[in-house]
Amino acid sequence: MPSIEQIDVDKVLAGLKHAAATAGNEEELRIKASSLLENEVILKLGITPGRYEYTFISGGRPDALYGHVIIEYKVPGKLSKEPDVAKAKEQLIGYIKKEAEVEDRFKLFLGVIL
Repeated sequence: MPSIEQIDVDKVLAGLKHAAATAGNEEELRIKASSLLENEVILKLGITPGRYEYTFISGGRPDALYGHVIIEYKVPGKLSKEPDVAKAKEQLIGYIKKEAEVEDRFKLFLGVIL
């Protein structure tokens, strides 16, 4: 049975930091991070395998979707300024609002920006 105790959070965090530090662009980051996340988190929790560049019925297109977990990747260094972070958050919130359709379902989604 999948369990959160199986996840080494320190290993995942170190891997994500390494992916961000060594990626030259958003696509390289996505490839490195998604491999790590799938092996160290997704499979261990029994979450639906990811879909990439998935298009919602609403027309939104997040970089990755794992069940109700939406991941938006940004070019390494892009999130170093508050306006860029705010813009990425708004983009992710928009995806969740459109996909959830009603406020009662917002809590079923998790948005992640990398």
